[in-house]
Amino acid sequence: MSQVQLDAIDKRILLALQGDLGDSPEPYVGIAQELKISEFDVIRRIRRMMDEGAIRRIGAMIRHIRAGIEFNGMVVWKVEPHRVEEVGQILAGFPEVTHCYERPAFGENGGTLFTMVHASTEERCLEIVRNMAQKVGVERYEILFSDRELKKVSMTYFDEEACEE
Repeated sequence: MSQVQLDAIDKRILLALQGDLGDSPEPYVGIAQELKISEFDVIRRIRRMMDEGAIRRIGAMIRHIRAGIEFNGMVVWKVEPHRVEEVGQILAGFPEVTHCYERPAFGENGGTLFTMVHASTEERCLEIVRNMAQKVGVERYEILFSDRELKKVSMTYFDEEACEE
């Protein structure tokens, strides 16, 4: 595997991506303005760095408590292996779901499909999960409720000094 070549602008983009992009519908505009390049160029460079392996993924962290979402349930679904893709697609389509992924078997039921469900109350969260279960025809699941939000940290690629080299 060859080493990815990054110029000063690439490093500044990575520095910006490792921070908080805020809640703008156009998160790359601010980066572009700071670097005095176009938004198109920022996106083009990000795509190139992804293609070359310098960036594996770009993810968003939801600070749910700050957003006013008090109850969060990680639902572990026991789904037959041949239905995981189908059920996952349906569950991921619920607006209250922010994460949906397959993992090795976990919990009392040995569930392999996980969804994070957000709601304003515990009762509402339970109602949403019951609706989800009914829609996909899955009866075996368990809900793990969050009791506190742990520190969330973005990936760090560079610090300010590394960008000036």
